[in-house]
Amino acid sequence: MNIKLTSIAAGMAVLMALTAGVSANTQHNDQVRRMAPATPTAMTFFCRKYEGECATRGASSVRLTADLMKVLDQVNKRVNRAISYRGESADIWTLNPRSGDCEDYALSKRSALIQMGVPAGSLRIAVTATPRGVPHAILVVKTSGGDVVLDNRSNAVKELRASGYRVQMMSSANPLRWVAG
Repeated sequence: MNIKLTSIAAGMAVLMALTAGVSANTQHNDQVRRMAPATPTAMTFFCRKYEGECATRGASSVRLTADLMKVLDQVNKRVNRAISYRGESADIWTLNPRSGDCEDYALSKRSALIQMGVPAGSLRIAVTATPRGVPHAILVVKTSGGDVVLDNRSNAVKELRASGYRVQMMSSANPLRWVAG
């Protein structure tokens, strides 16, 4: 009888240990899911409206050259001049508007760069904050020399680390999948 009770007790101990491991693993997976940023709803609507703009294609990084920097500089300045800044009451992301907010600038720059041959996979929309803490979107170009920022608040193309921004979340090579900064 003692052997039978010992076997039952040992079996229960193993079962409890296995259950605790599964429970801890489930808690960890739930925490990871909560930490992973969701695709902004406005991006989902943008991709439905402009399907071709959200196709996942091309390299996830581009070689940094003087020619590429020249193209980035031209596009950054051209789009900054073409769009008049206007804060929006509704968060609607638009391509090449006459007036719009930071997401509209970033998406318009992304589109122009893709048309000029820059791989879409290397272009990321990033959410950050201005020095005053106001939510802000920028375009990040993943390059062999590091991340480069195109911003409607500046005509200068800068390395991300020199931009003063800390990315909170960013699209991946697939604009419908976002990652924490």
